[in-house]
Amino acid sequence: MYVVESVEQVFETYMGPTVFLTLFLVCLIYCFCKVDEKGRKRLLFVVLLSVLFVFNNVSLRLVGKVTSDLTFYRFIWAVPILLLIAWAGTKSVMERRKFWEKAAVLVLLIALFQGGTSTFLTEGSLRMPENIYNLPGDVVQVCDIIERHNDGEIENPVVAFDIECQVAARLYDPSLVWGIRRKAYLDYNHTDGYKNVKNGYKAEKTIIHAVNFGRKDEEERLSKALAKRKIDYIVTFSSFEMDGYFAQLGYGLVESTGARSVYAREKNDLEVNQ
Repeated sequence: MYVVESVEQVFETYMGPTVFLTLFLVCLIYCFCKVDEKGRKRLLFVVLLSVLFVFNNVSLRLVGKVTSDLTFYRFIWAVPILLLIAWAGTKSVMERRKFWEKAAVLVLLIALFQGGTSTFLTEGSLRMPENIYNLPGDVVQVCDIIERHNDGEIENPVVAFDIECQVAARLYDPSLVWGIRRKAYLDYNHTDGYKNVKNGYKAEKTIIHAVNFGRKDEEERLSKALAKRKIDYIVTFSSFEMDGYFAQLGYGLVESTGARSVYAREKNDLEVNQ
């Protein structure tokens, strides 16, 4: 992920080849011209608050301390840019009295949205969902495998997912707990060494090496990491062929979806007797 130190860098890094910022400024001018005197005062008040609490480097640093500066760009797009664009776009279309006027304004808005090379209207995005959850079928299968195997024994199973499966799996089954935290994936999703890894994330870094890259050369370190993170299940790509490696660490293959394999922590004699 990118490391940003100023609001200007946030726009340069995350805006990409789109016209969101231009469209926002156009909508700002449109709103200022269309509203009455009271509305203009409110609009100026919103702009001042935005500058005071959002578009400044102090807010960027504060957000970075509370969560992560990597999330600040999402905050900028949500407040107040998208809200103002949505309001101005709707108002400009609905205020037209004749159908051709509405159509003309709508075409203009679409042209503005399509002004960059980046768009959500791509061939890949225009598709019918695989299932009622609109999630990859493979991820749904993985969660169902865990649910069947667990059979309610563990209330909240801790699962080490590969990065592509992690977010979607939680959307399907919120009872699953991430064995690898989001920040660990954001900061350490690579095969480099541990020199610059913070102490609190070294165990997750080791697990990432195995589940996301298929490394098989850290058996002792991985065994300790899995125990430290209390991992109940491991989900990784079947192409890595990790069956034997994980079996040595006490995690047996439960089932495979084809693309992914699910491994479960084998119970010791004491756990079985309980």
